[in-house]
Amino acid sequence: MDIVTTSSEVNRPDFVLGQPAIDPAIWTKEDLASSDDWLHLLSQQEIDGLVQMAGRYRENFGDDPNALLKTTKADFDLGPLSKTLNKVYSELKDGKGIALIRGLPMDDIELIDAAAIYWGMGRHMGETMSNNPEGDMLGHIRDEGLDYNDPNHRGYQTNVTMDYHCDQTDIVGLLCIQTARSGGLSKIVSSISVYNELLKRRPDLVEVMAQPYCWTKHAEMQSEEKNYYESPVFNALGGKLCVAFGPKHMEKGHMLTEAPDITDAQLEGIRLTEEICEELHYAMALERGDIQLANNCVALHTREGFEDWPEPERKRQLWRLWLVQPDLRPPTPYILQWRHGVHPAGTKLRVKLG
Repeated sequence: MDIVTTSSEVNRPDFVLGQPAIDPAIWTKEDLASSDDWLHLLSQQEIDGLVQMAGRYRENFGDDPNALLKTTKADFDLGPLSKTLNKVYSELKDGKGIALIRGLPMDDIELIDAAAIYWGMGRHMGETMSNNPEGDMLGHIRDEGLDYNDPNHRGYQTNVTMDYHCDQTDIVGLLCIQTARSGGLSKIVSSISVYNELLKRRPDLVEVMAQPYCWTKHAEMQSEEKNYYESPVFNALGGKLCVAFGPKHMEKGHMLTEAPDITDAQLEGIRLTEEICEELHYAMALERGDIQLANNCVALHTREGFEDWPEPERKRQLWRLWLVQPDLRPPTPYILQWRHGVHPAGTKLRVKLG
């Protein structure tokens, strides 16, 4: 697939902090509910092409998922899906900034096939990067029984309701492997719309949030590094609004001994932004085989708390894929901090299926 650049940016005025954003990534939940330009249901022809692609991968590389690390996008012929994925990429770059691909037949394929298909689609949109200190290139989003309030733990390792946030890369993909027994609803919101709404209500807080917050590194760093970094929420970069938001990351960062205390105004900005996210969000129940994609500079996502099935093999699980694609928007300091992945020096990259 050759990425095609669209022309939607022609005549768009440069964004200025403190002024309303004019941006194709502005949308409401009503817009998403009444539109299907961000949603694609796989056709049987597209499914057949993807299954054939997975078969060729296994013929060439075997069943070891770590062999995916040796591949390039040239190893993945998407077949009939190629044109569709180009449209999906355009939606991420020049449209709403979110997309959903539905219908990967998880009951009819093996996990190695799903990994090859998912990885191959991702490689046509960007460069893959590690998700965690263990070097996982496919992050496993599941309850590990950890404490969300611990500064060294991340929300995806728990089953509690998470905050609205963006991930630490340009594009995040979530492939639903197993659904929960109950709960786990996915929520997404336009961070550009959130900015405009906050600007209407409290322009003073926009100014506060355009200054750096301290973000925890969750102990995912080299031993000699300090355990937090700095990034504003609202960034004017290359004439565009680029948003970085993660309340838990930010509040935990300011709790660290080395970091300054969070100010009342900074905390008020976080809380009101969270309220606006909840007002504007669009909710969806991810199904097995769904692939949700988001441009992290213009979209925030969260997940409601959930209850798992008692059987370990039925536990709710999503595979997270992080993609580097600098052509989307200029990266925020938040994204730049993790540009080379989340893994300490010496950690071996890997791809696990379970």
